[in-house]
Amino acid sequence: MMAAIPRTAPLIWLPCLCILALTAGCTGTGFGEVDYADGALQVKVDNPSGPLEATFQVTISRTSTFEQEEVETIVRSVDLQDGTNTFSYPVALEPGSYKLYLYLLEGDERTAAVIRDIQV
Repeated sequence: MMAAIPRTAPLIWLPCLCILALTAGCTGTGFGEVDYADGALQVKVDNPSGPLEATFQVTISRTSTFEQEEVETIVRSVDLQDGTNTFSYPVALEPGSYKLYLYLLEGDERTAAVIRDIQV
């Protein structure tokens, strides 16, 4: 014989599931938009976890049909505040297609990484 499930059980779990759904994917630092304008690379970093010191690295490679050539690597210490942070790094890029390899490190641990394509 099976025990009956109380009718209030769904009411207890529903708020928990809603909270879980609303916070999913919002626990870590990550990259937002990346643009190139006026001779500088602008990078947005979303930080939901409060102020922290980190190291930002971007490797810029020019791409063509069958080739990829590294043209610049930028490594900087950054102070991230809670919310969206925007950083600007001067770099001279000629018109063309580029692949950006973006990394964010806290100490020796890589906390965020993304590859982006841009057109200059």
